[in-house]
Amino acid sequence: MKKAFIINILLMAFLIMTSCSDDKSPLKNDYIKRTTGPLIVGETIEFAYAMGTTEGKLKMAIAEAPVAGMSGTGFENVTWRTEAGKNISTIVARDCKTEGNTSSAHIIDAQATTLRYHYIIPEELRGKEVTFTFTCESGVDERTSLRTETYKISEMDMNKQIVLGVGNDDKRYISIEDMQAYTISEVEAGNLYSKIDFIYAYAAKKTVGATSYDYKHAFFSPAAVNYYPDGFSLPATWAKKNSTLMEKKLYVWDGQLKNDVNTNIYVDDLDMQAKGFDNALNFILDLRQDGSAFMKTEDGKYCAFIYISALPSTNASATIGIKRYKY
Repeated sequence: MKKAFIINILLMAFLIMTSCSDDKSPLKNDYIKRTTGPLIVGETIEFAYAMGTTEGKLKMAIAEAPVAGMSGTGFENVTWRTEAGKNISTIVARDCKTEGNTSSAHIIDAQATTLRYHYIIPEELRGKEVTFTFTCESGVDERTSLRTETYKISEMDMNKQIVLGVGNDDKRYISIEDMQAYTISEVEAGNLYSKIDFIYAYAAKKTVGATSYDYKHAFFSPAAVNYYPDGFSLPATWAKKNSTLMEKKLYVWDGQLKNDVNTNIYVDDLDMQAKGFDNALNFILDLRQDGSAFMKTEDGKYCAFIYISALPSTNASATIGIKRYKY
């Protein structure tokens, strides 16, 4: 609701700018980058592009990207407003299309409006700096353009929703390189033993000798044999047992993996680059929902941030998200 309110204010500001600015052009435009987290390949950069004119009507909105975006890149055909706490859309554009790195939308009978532009980040921009150019045209042949700030595309990869379980047909064997979870059958069929960095487990207690302690939801490296849950073993064919460094965090969130637009806390490239693992172990026990962990693969190739988005207290299951940074 706050963002929709900001855009409404932005539109009203056009009238003020037109009357007060030394720029005598009747056509004005501005933008807000709505995406606040790290800009990750395969994810969306979303802009709100506002246009207004005091002469005639708006004709067209154009966005030029540094390179062609992935499928889904382009303008929406609606504008948004907030009424009684609800976001309401109204169709204000037609013939919205994207060709190469250029997206366009024809405005329908409007003197001022705001369109959202979505750019789906392609692989070729990983780690690069980018800018965008927005242009609007009016029906009286006026045209104005503006260039955005420069934005850095992240080196990270992300997978938001990975569902885990402990049954034979459940996915519980996780590869940080692949950012995927596998069943034991998939590991064996694909000979993926060397790729498995950690395993998910659930057990109320763990018994070592005469001592029993809380185990609960846990991640452990294949090499952490002493911290397997009771009754668990790896197949004899398991040739490589990785020892992944892990550090549990209780109060480190991530708005992207949490999928919460109100959580403006994010793990970014700098966090991954600076993360040390001097006090890390190769297992972590008693995990909590909205908890997290940093991990480093045994080969030193990847740093990962694991966020626990769902963890039913009575079920042996979990949903996690992964951000992965390649050193």
